[in-house]
Amino acid sequence: MIFTTAQLAELIGAELVGDEAKGISGVARIEEAGPEDVTFLANPAYAKFLETTHAGAVILMEKMEFCKAVQIVTPEPYVGFLKALTAFHPPEPKPEPGIHPTAVVADNVEIGEGVYVGPYCVIEDGVKLGNNVQLRGHAFISRNVTIGNDTLLYSHVSIREGCRIGDRVILQNGAKIGSDGFGFAPQDMAYLKIPQVGIVVVEDDVEIGANTTIDRATLGETRIRRGAKIDNLVQIAHGVEVGENTVIAAQSGVSGSTKIGANSMLGGQVGVSGHLRLSEGVKIAAQTGVHKDPGPGQIIGGYPARDIQQWRRIEASLSRLPDMVRKMRKVEKKLGLDED
Repeated sequence: MIFTTAQLAELIGAELVGDEAKGISGVARIEEAGPEDVTFLANPAYAKFLETTHAGAVILMEKMEFCKAVQIVTPEPYVGFLKALTAFHPPEPKPEPGIHPTAVVADNVEIGEGVYVGPYCVIEDGVKLGNNVQLRGHAFISRNVTIGNDTLLYSHVSIREGCRIGDRVILQNGAKIGSDGFGFAPQDMAYLKIPQVGIVVVEDDVEIGANTTIDRATLGETRIRRGAKIDNLVQIAHGVEVGENTVIAAQSGVSGSTKIGANSMLGGQVGVSGHLRLSEGVKIAAQTGVHKDPGPGQIIGGYPARDIQQWRRIEASLSRLPDMVRKMRKVEKKLGLDED
């Protein structure tokens, strides 16, 4: 598949600077792109590669005089890259609707139009599947689950009883929705299991990564609100609410009954304590430990979490501590304060 740079610019809705007829046959990273590739620049940290890239075309935010490649200029280069990538790599065709003969489907399941149920799937009593739902091999849907239209479950996804999944949701391989929350009551040097009788609600346009686990609530519901994107290997505990359009990176964990505000961003391996109410628009650096709400729109990092600039100053100071200690000992020696 070959596009001219003019065709790509039209597809993206961008301004073209340079040869309109140059042929482009692929998409590549800016460091690796060749003369027939289109690449993109969205992160200023990669601007240094513009002078050395061999790419035939670059999608970027503004015209760069020193860039020798054809320039496709758009206010949103990452979105432009997405459009170019989709043009060269269109989505896989959907499987033909139908139920594989190895699937086990209960008698009282409601199945919409255009549904595909793959090999060895199990669908229990009372399940409702919307139109164009796709269940890839070995998916397990427990009783009384509802799944909305155009939702895709990859292989080995498991959804426990009573949970509700919205429209256009994507559950990546091995995601577990509705497992029991971690609730135990201590008694006489033992722990009694607290029944987890709530559910999980996943709203429309959510994507949940591979092997991520979202626990059902003890009472009520755990809720992932519209448009949230959750990476692989994330643990969402019982009774948590993840706000609209919030993104959570891999290996993060959110403790029980915490509410995360809309449009927030959690980096990888973030840990959030239980029973918190985080404001909207919070940005949390990787490996941060969050114990209180920093306030709307705040950027925090470190353990315990601090304002991001304060955390960076502290981290920069730590590397100087050995020299500071040596200097302090010299001063103490001169002042005769080191005798003890």
